[in-house]
Amino acid sequence: MFNDDLIFAVTNAVLYAKNMGLVRRYRRAKGRLPNIANPQRYTERMLWRKTVDHNPQFVLFSDKLAAKDFLKGRCPDLPVPRTLWIGHNADAIPDELLRGDVFVKTNHGCGFNHRIRGGQCDRVALRKKTEQWLGSVHGRKGGEWAYFKVEPKLFVEESVGDAEAGLIEFNVRAGNGAVIMGSVMGRCKTPSQWAVYLDPEGAPTFGMNDPEGSPIVPLPKGLAVTEPYRRAVQFAQKLSVGVDYARFDFLWNGAELFGGEITVYPAAGMSDPANSSANAATMTGWDLMQSHFLKSQHTGWMRIYADALSRRLKENVSVPVRRIQSQACPSQ
Repeated sequence: MFNDDLIFAVTNAVLYAKNMGLVRRYRRAKGRLPNIANPQRYTERMLWRKTVDHNPQFVLFSDKLAAKDFLKGRCPDLPVPRTLWIGHNADAIPDELLRGDVFVKTNHGCGFNHRIRGGQCDRVALRKKTEQWLGSVHGRKGGEWAYFKVEPKLFVEESVGDAEAGLIEFNVRAGNGAVIMGSVMGRCKTPSQWAVYLDPEGAPTFGMNDPEGSPIVPLPKGLAVTEPYRRAVQFAQKLSVGVDYARFDFLWNGAELFGGEITVYPAAGMSDPANSSANAATMTGWDLMQSHFLKSQHTGWMRIYADALSRRLKENVSVPVRRIQSQACPSQ
């Protein structure tokens, strides 16, 4: 019989040696060494995902174009913003596409997007910016390996709303058919951005950075998003089947709900939930037994380690999170 703590200690030593840069970055940010082999914190699980659980599906999710195809294939009733053009050179984008209200994006990372409003486009500046995007490797510093494997492409996407004029974003965290919690965000990526956590039914719980015991944060006065949020929850429940944990993003423009991105490294995996209730819900709902690594066959030391981690996870089983009952995509 192996001593599981010894197995974890040896595995941690090996993972530290192979990923020294990530371990140092984690220690600088958190003031402690991570327990990667037997992760006890959200950020440790994210580091485990980066160094151990190389699920090929994460590459698909990290590719913004492939993720759209996944959304349409899994939930045909969920609209996604239309892709108007795909290529590798901004100079090849047809002029007529840049005369409207669109986004120019790349598919292989976060923050690679440029908004064009009312046809106001500087072609020279756009070329320079997109060349920098296409020549970069997103996530290298943070070890977000799935982005490394995405073939960079440039694309033009229709705009489905304006963050400064009421466009709302829903972020639903889910794993293998169970919705853990959600959030609603307004005025995204502007200085006046706001965000509130929601339970699966759409009731506000607390602000993103509120400590335990803080008053429940109300939604902005006059904002009615419960119905579209509940539809987003239902979609996320179906989309997450077979995935141990991911964040599913949606857009609501006041009339129609759209599928957005699928995020497997939220905030680069370096931010633990500030609120202890949010942290507890995430750690309970994220079932590592459903991970690609623990559902795969291994040999040698990795088999010994996988067996030890499985035993420890089974010992620590908590009450499972509440599951959303509907198994079908909601109709529009």
